[in-house]
Amino acid sequence: MESSAFFNEVARKWQEKWENARIFEANPNSAEKYFITVAFPYTNSPLHIGHGRTYVTADIVARYQRMQGRNVLFPFAFQFTGTPILSISESIKRGDKDIINDFINLYRIDPERIKEFQDPLKLAEYFRDDMKKMAKALGLSVDWRREFTTIDPRFEQLIKWQFRKLKDKGFIVTSTDAVGFCPNDNFPVGMHDTKGDVEPEIQEMDVVEFEGGDLVFPTATTRPETVFGANYVLINPEATYVVIRGSHWILSKDAFQKLQYQRELVPEREIAGKNLVGLKVRNPITGKDVQVVGSKYVDSKLGTGSVMGVPAHEPLHYLGLSESLGEVEVIPVINTEGYGDFPGPEVLTLAGTKNPAELKDYIDSLYREEYYKGIMREDIVDLVPDYMRSTVKERISGKRVPEARKATVELLRSLGKHDVVYEISNGPVYCRCGAEIVVKVIRDQWYVAYDNPLWKSWTMKALDRVEVVPEEAKKDMAKAIFSMKRRACSRSRGLGVRLPWDETQIVDSLSDSTIYTAFYTISHKLKVDPEKLSDQFWDYVMLGQGDPTEISKVTGMSVDELKSLREEFNYWYPLDSRHSGRDLVQNHLPYLLYNHLAIFGENFLPRRIVVNGFVRVGGKKMSKSFRNIYPLYRAIEEYGVDPVRLSLTVSSELAEDTDFDVNSVKAVTDQLRRMYDLAVNVSKLKENESMELPEKWLLSIVHYKVDEVSRLMNSMDLRKAFNIILYEFYEILRDYLSMVNNPKPSVLTKVINIWVRLLAPGAPHIAEEIWHIFNEDFVSVKKFPSPEELVVDGQAVVQLEYIRYLIDQVREISSLANKQPEKLVIYVSNTDELGVLRTVLRGLKERKNIRELSSMTGQREEYLRSIIERIQYLPQVLKDFIIIYPIDEFKTITENLNFLMRRLDVDEIQVYRSDEVTAPDIKGKKFNALPLMPGIVII
Repeated sequence: MESSAFFNEVARKWQEKWENARIFEANPNSAEKYFITVAFPYTNSPLHIGHGRTYVTADIVARYQRMQGRNVLFPFAFQFTGTPILSISESIKRGDKDIINDFINLYRIDPERIKEFQDPLKLAEYFRDDMKKMAKALGLSVDWRREFTTIDPRFEQLIKWQFRKLKDKGFIVTSTDAVGFCPNDNFPVGMHDTKGDVEPEIQEMDVVEFEGGDLVFPTATTRPETVFGANYVLINPEATYVVIRGSHWILSKDAFQKLQYQRELVPEREIAGKNLVGLKVRNPITGKDVQVVGSKYVDSKLGTGSVMGVPAHEPLHYLGLSESLGEVEVIPVINTEGYGDFPGPEVLTLAGTKNPAELKDYIDSLYREEYYKGIMREDIVDLVPDYMRSTVKERISGKRVPEARKATVELLRSLGKHDVVYEISNGPVYCRCGAEIVVKVIRDQWYVAYDNPLWKSWTMKALDRVEVVPEEAKKDMAKAIFSMKRRACSRSRGLGVRLPWDETQIVDSLSDSTIYTAFYTISHKLKVDPEKLSDQFWDYVMLGQGDPTEISKVTGMSVDELKSLREEFNYWYPLDSRHSGRDLVQNHLPYLLYNHLAIFGENFLPRRIVVNGFVRVGGKKMSKSFRNIYPLYRAIEEYGVDPVRLSLTVSSELAEDTDFDVNSVKAVTDQLRRMYDLAVNVSKLKENESMELPEKWLLSIVHYKVDEVSRLMNSMDLRKAFNIILYEFYEILRDYLSMVNNPKPSVLTKVINIWVRLLAPGAPHIAEEIWHIFNEDFVSVKKFPSPEELVVDGQAVVQLEYIRYLIDQVREISSLANKQPEKLVIYVSNTDELGVLRTVLRGLKERKNIRELSSMTGQREEYLRSIIERIQYLPQVLKDFIIIYPIDEFKTITENLNFLMRRLDVDEIQVYRSDEVTAPDIKGKKFNALPLMPGIVII
C-alpha cells in the first residue's frame, strides 16, 4: 500500500471512532478549562495548505492541553460576510474563465454546480460544507455541535447588540473621511477585499496652486516646504489634461478619474499635455513666474498629474529638466548634514543611474535625511516678497523641516493657495473584482472609531496583559494599535448582518468578527426564536446584568435555561488561546482587543494570541487572488494526513514563513512509517529478564527527552519539540537496539507508549494506530508523558551518552575528510584530567572566571582555555551528568566496542590511554586528547 493511502486509511478509521465516541465534545465540569479558537475561514474556496498550518498549530495545542488534563473547547465556524464571497460569485456570473477553470480543474467541482454559485449564498454554503469535511479530514479535535455561520439569525442578534453597545459608548461614529474604495462594487474596501490581501494605505498630499492666466496648476507634493525652491512646474507631455469648471484646475485625465471620488469635479475641456509646455505660472510663495516643462518622469496617475519642480532637492526633477532644457537653475532651500548645497544633482551623480526604479532607494533616503536632519536655510527669506519676509524669518527659516513644513502649509492656506488630495501610497491596489482601488471621500459613513484616543490608549495598555507568541508579534501589534485609524464598518452589498439602525447597510467582515468567539460558548444550547434575543438577553448572558426572571418573560426561555447559558459563558470565557496567520496582526487581532475591552472589559481579554507565518508556494505567499492556491485536499491525497500535519510543524519556526516542501513531507512520511514498523516488530518480541546498562540508559535518556519536549511544548516551540519526537527518539531506539543482542520488550513497550503519547498531538491518527497495538483506550485522551514516569540512572546516562557523542565525533571527522573509515584509533585522557573537567564545569555553573578556575584546579590558564573552548561541543546531557557521575573513558569504550563497530561500520577499533608510554602516536593525535574529548584517527 502506498504511504499516502496507508496514512489516510488510518486517519479515516480513527476519525470515525473519535466521532462515534464524541471525545472532543466539551461541557463545563470541575476540571480546569482551556478555550482555544482559530480565525474562521472565508467560504469562497476550499481550505488550502496555509489554513492547514494555522489550524494544525491550534489543534496541536488543543490536543496537548487535553492530554494535560484540561477540559478543552476547540470550536469552529464559517465567515459568510464580505466581498471575498461576493466577488467570486460575481466573477462566475461574468463568466470569468480563470476562476471557472480553477473551480473545475483545481477544486474538482462539477460545471453544473458552479452555475449555482452565481448566488453568493449557494457558493458560501457549498464551501462551508467542503471546509467542514476537510477540517475533519485534517483530524481537528473540534466540538462540531457549536458551529455556526455569520448569517445565522441568532449570531446576527449578538452582533446587533454589540454594535448598539459600541454606538452608545461613542465608539461608532458617522463622519466624512477618505477611505479605500472600489469604484466597481461601490463600497469601501479593506485588506480582505483586495487581491493579495493588501490593505490600501491612504496618504494625504498637499496641493500647492500655481496660477497662470486663467489656468491653475494644482501641484501635488508630500514636501510643501520645498516650494521656496520650486522654479518650474512639471507635467507629462504625453498625457491628456482636463480643465475643471469653476476652479480652473489643470488635472491629468488619469488624476481626474480618481479625484472625482474625492470632490465635485466638472470637466470643461481637454488639453494635450504638450500644449501646456512653455506656459508661465506664478509660484505662490516667491511670486516669481516659472515655466511649465514636460518630463517623462511625471506620473500622470499620481496626485494631480503635475508637480512643482524643485531640482535642488529632487533628483528626478533635476534629471527631467536637464533632459528637457539642458541648463537647469537650482535653488537650494534646506541644509542637511552629509549633503552639499545641491543634494538633487548630488544624489543623481552618486547613484550612477537614470533609471527611476533604481533611483528610488536613493531618493527615499534623501527624503528621510532632509526631513529628520534638515534645517531650512536662512537665505530663503531673500526669495519671498517684502511683505512676507518677517513671517518667513520668524516661522520658517532656520527651523527644522517638520516645524517648517507645518508653517509653510499655514502660510499657503493664508494665501488661499493650498488644498489637499488623497492617494493610495502603496498602490496600485486592486479589488478582488479586478477594479483598481481609489480614494473616496465619503460623507455620513459609519466608522468604528479605532482612532478614539481614550480607547486606543486603553487598548495599548491592555496589550501588556496578553501573552503574544512569538514575542516579536507583540511589537507589531503595538505598532498597529498605535497607528490605528477609524475603519468604515458597513457595506451596501453582500451577505451579513444588517446595521441595527440602518437596514440598507451590512456590517463588514472585519467588524462582525471581533467578539464572535463568545458565541461559541452558547451556540449549541441556543434553541429559541432569534427575534426574542433582545439586548436584555445578551446583557444577562454575556455581562451578567439584569434579572433572569424578567428576561424569561421576553424570550420564552425558562430561568434555568438562561442561567445555564450564563454559566456556560462564565465557565469558558475568556479565550485561553487565539490562533491566526501573521496577516491579521494589522487588523483583526487589534480589533479583537479593542472590542473585547469595550464590550467585556479587561478581565475577558484573550490570555494568549498565537501568530504563525505564511505557507508559500513557489516562493510566494498563497492568495486566492494570486491564483497560486495549494488545496489542502490535494496535499492530504498526495502525502497523507499525519505527514502533512507534521511537515507543516517541523519545517520552520512558528513566526517564519515556510515553503511546503515535498522532500520535507517525504522525510516525515518515511520516519512515521519506520516508527510504526518498529512498534509492530516490538509487539512480536518475547520477554526476557535482563535489565542491563543499555535498558537503564534508554529509560534515563527518555526521561531527559520527555522533560525537554514538555518545556518546548509549553513555550510553543513546536518545531524543535516534534523534531525531537520524530527523529531523536528514533535514533535513541536505534542505538539501544544496536547495543543489545536481546532487546527487552517490556522496556521497549514502555518507551514506545511514552513516545506515542508525545507524538499524539501532532500526528494523532498514526499515534492511535500504534497505541492500539499495545492498549485499548484512546491515546488522544491519555495523560501527556511526565519525566517522573521514568527512573534515571545517571551512571548509565554518562557512559552511553559518551559513546553516542564519540560516534557523532567520528562521523563528523569522516564527513570532513570525505572518507568512510575501516579502522579507528582512539586516545583517551587519564582519570585525573577528567577530575579537572568536572571542576571546570562546576565552576562555570557558578560563573567563575578563568583565574578562579585556575586556582580551583591548579592548572595553567592556557590549558583551561582549551578545555572551555571544546566543552561547548559536548552534549548538554553529558555536561549535566558528568558533574555528578564519574566515567572511565577507556573502560567505557572497550566495553562497548561491538556497539561502536556496528554503528560506525568499521572493522577494527584500537583504544589507548594518552599517558600510556608504549602507545604509538599516530598522526600526532595522542596528545590531543582532553577529558571526554578523545583524540581520534580514522584509517
